[in-house]
Amino acid sequence: MKDPYQVLGVPQSATDEEIKTAYRNLARKYHPDKYRDSDLADLAGEKMKEINEAYSVVGDADKRAKYDRGEMDDQFGGGSGFNPFGGQGGFSASGFDDLFNMFTGGFGFGGGSRGGRKAQQAGSDVTVNVELTFMEAVLGCKKSIKFSRVEKCKTCGGTGAKDDSCVKTCDKCNGSGQVRQTYTTVFGQQTVIGQCDKCNGTGTIVTDTCKTCGGKGVSSVSRTIDVTIPAGVEDGTVLQLSGEGNAARGKNSVNGNLLLVVSVKPSKLFKRDGMDLFVTVPVTFQTAACGGEIEIPSPDGVFIHKLGEGTVNGDTLRFRGKGVKGRRGTLSAGDLYATIEVEVPKTLTKAQKKALEDFERDSTARSYPKRKAYLDEVATLYKK
Repeated sequence: MKDPYQVLGVPQSATDEEIKTAYRNLARKYHPDKYRDSDLADLAGEKMKEINEAYSVVGDADKRAKYDRGEMDDQFGGGSGFNPFGGQGGFSASGFDDLFNMFTGGFGFGGGSRGGRKAQQAGSDVTVNVELTFMEAVLGCKKSIKFSRVEKCKTCGGTGAKDDSCVKTCDKCNGSGQVRQTYTTVFGQQTVIGQCDKCNGTGTIVTDTCKTCGGKGVSSVSRTIDVTIPAGVEDGTVLQLSGEGNAARGKNSVNGNLLLVVSVKPSKLFKRDGMDLFVTVPVTFQTAACGGEIEIPSPDGVFIHKLGEGTVNGDTLRFRGKGVKGRRGTLSAGDLYATIEVEVPKTLTKAQKKALEDFERDSTARSYPKRKAYLDEVATLYKK
């Protein structure tokens, strides 16, 4: 089993909040959607899978406790075959990070088809934390998101130039915005294409700057957008809105993405494990003994369930399909587990006490089969 603490880069003594923060930071860095058109897409997917598996262990209090006690099965990062982050024929996580950082710094694998093309500049991503109530996360909701981002200057269109005559072709990259370099990597000798450092990938040099933006080509603005949060998101989920991030300098540049990091407030009623929900339902002694209708909360509202006679404290009822609905609407809904808690009254009137005493006198061994079996076993154990 690969150590989940090492995967998340935290010590075993880390607090729950520190683990959650580490997971969110790694999720933002390695989210596969950021590398959809990159040669690192598959590696990013594997890395994200490893991060999610690690968080599924140490991000859950019960699983973390079992892992710390050495009681977890080999279900995290196990298995044989090629492991892209270490082990047989692979390379270490640190090696992967180095390679990843090289690429995310503006480089990609080179090739004949890319050599003469000008790189399309992309703005950086904007990350916003979105706080949801428990039910908002379960059911989905609409939220107004306020954030700041960089947009192209309306005067120069992002070029940073006074006018088009002030834009010249870069003499270092000949207008491609790219330069070639060769690196020795774990894959062997690789030619990579990097961003030109003279024109910053635009392929052009500005000789006279725009008066509005001072040659920056961009400016910071505040925005508010309405977004739909899908049903079933969990704490730490990262949602991506393509093209809603920062703009980059240049007329042909594209915006980065807006990343929404979900934070879910705990519920006073429900506990959640994946798609399943758990709730404790207090019932009276009389209802547990005689049966009766009880109210059970669910994501769809409160429903009535008829409790049978002789319900025991701790009995758990399972309601299929009444848990969390799938995020994409096609996934099966989880289940709802309602645990019965028989509440014994703390105060009784004289009449109530007498009624219970009369009931006890009239009771037979058949009324309390578990107690009878217990007393019989005790008597047998100490029988001389």
